[in-house]
Amino acid sequence: MIVDAQIALERLVAEAGQAATSAESERLRTALLSSISHDLRTPLASILGSVTSLKSLGDQMSAADRQELLATIEEETERLTRFIANILDMTKLEAGVLETRKSAVDVGDIARTAVERARRARPARRVEIEIARGTPAASADPSLLEQVLLNLLDNADKYSPADSITRIVARPIGERLEVGVIDAGIGIPSDALVRVFDKFYRVAGADGRAPGTGLGLSICAGLVRAMGGSIRAESPVQDLRGTRIVVELPLADGPAASTRRPGA
Repeated sequence: MIVDAQIALERLVAEAGQAATSAESERLRTALLSSISHDLRTPLASILGSVTSLKSLGDQMSAADRQELLATIEEETERLTRFIANILDMTKLEAGVLETRKSAVDVGDIARTAVERARRARPARRVEIEIARGTPAASADPSLLEQVLLNLLDNADKYSPADSITRIVARPIGERLEVGVIDAGIGIPSDALVRVFDKFYRVAGADGRAPGTGLGLSICAGLVRAMGGSIRAESPVQDLRGTRIVVELPLADGPAASTRRPGA
């Protein structure tokens, strides 16, 4: 998997180099490499620090402190795994070899699983799920839909205040199910609403910096289209702030089987 990820990174960097004129290309390549390095280095540093502490001081720590370090290792490993999975998904989408296994899925179940995984990386994250019982099942690949929601939650977190609430809502519209992830962040300029799904495109945050690699929403768009759906961005949502990313999926022919893990 690591070798595949390295090949994928090299391919993405090469594509970034072809995305603009020479001067702009070098700037884009530098920014992309810096962002990817940061996204890899940060979880690795946390994992290494926790492991080092456990090896050198584990016998002197309380059980609670050891559990906290183990939880950090688990959270950062999950974050690193998700990042590499995104890179590999992008290369599969580009090559047209991404496999989908669609079935009737309960979007509420998928949303709750995605929120739990997101909170392992950021326990303070505030997310509300507003999906009524009896909401029709969608025709989708459960693993890919979970990845889409994870990416959308991560994107909302990057552009929203720490104490804000992100909402996941769903409702049937005709023969499709509309799933929205709504944040209370800075919003997206009108001229960028379509471009946010372009590979490597990033909107500047409140501090003027553009976080991330510019791949998250592009991957979401590719995964949604592979499942036979569509995706769009709407902004502002309220009081000139906030963004709503809307995913539309076909309704399933029958009821969904639960995708929740035992005890979840």
